Amino acid sequence: MLTRSSEYALRALTYLSLQEDRTQWVLARHIASELGIPSPFLAKILQTLASAAILESQRGRRGGFRLTRNPDRLSLLEIIEPFDRLESQHLCVLGQKVCSDESACPLHHTWKHSLNSFLHRLRTTTLADLRDHPIALGFPSRRESPVAPGEPSDLSSLG
Repeated sequence: MLTRSSEYALRALTYLSLQEDRTQWVLARHIASELGIPSPFLAKILQTLASAAILESQRGRRGGFRLTRNPDRLSLLEIIEPFDRLESQHLCVLGQKVCSDESACPLHHTWKHSLNSFLHRLRTTTLADLRDHPIALGFPSRRESPVAPGEPSDLSSLG
C-alpha cells in the first residue's frame, strides 16, 4: 500500500530518532549505507522531508540531516503524506472511473472502512512508536542485545 519512498522515509527517520545525540548532523550516504538504501534515492527522500519541515538539512563539510520534530509528536501519516497523499486518494479498488458513496462498486464500503482504519492508525502512531521497535524496520536497536542464534525472539509486542 505504501510506496518505496514512504518505506525508506520511515526507516531513515527511525534511524535518525535512534541517534544518541539528535542535534548532530547525519550524512544521507551514511544513513543509506547503514540501512542498505540507494544513496541518491534516499537523498531525494530526505530533501522532500526537509521541504516538509520534518528534517532540516545543512550543506557542507559538517552538514547532513537531523530531525526538527520530537519523535513523540510526529505521526507516521505526516511522514508518508509527502510521498503517498493517502488522505486525498479516492481510487476505486476495482478501477471504476466513478466510485463514490452514491455510486459504489461492490468493494467500495469495505475499502473505505479499511482505508479509514489504516489512516487512523497512521495518525495515532508516532515515530517514537517505531523507534521503540526498530527491529520491525530491519535494523537492530542500540538499546537491546541481539538474540543469540537458536534462541526464541519475542516479537509479540510488535503486533
